Amino acid sequence: MVDLIQIVLEWLVIGLAINPFVDIFVGMSLGLYLHLRGQSLADPKRIIGLVATFLGEQVPGVDAIGLPLWTLDGIYNFLLSKSDKILEQVPGGKVVTSLVEKKK
Repeated sequence: MVDLIQIVLEWLVIGLAINPFVDIFVGMSLGLYLHLRGQSLADPKRIIGLVATFLGEQVPGVDAIGLPLWTLDGIYNFLLSKSDKILEQVPGGKVVTSLVEKKK
């Protein structure tokens, strides 16, 4: 939804001035939303996804092309959350997760 709004603003030319501020607001709001939902922002996967999306949105012309980076980041975080829940239910999933985290 945010990406669609940014594309419309870009077509109306006012997006050139407003979209950088929209990106900052959305990035901070998404981080707050994930924190309120109990998702750890200390997880490097989430931080890298959030920072990469924010930096990708700062590239000139990305909104004009119509790349839905914020939407893709939301889907990425959704899949991370679901995979964590599935691993908790699988017998031995917590052991495997802890072994993978120790190797980092």
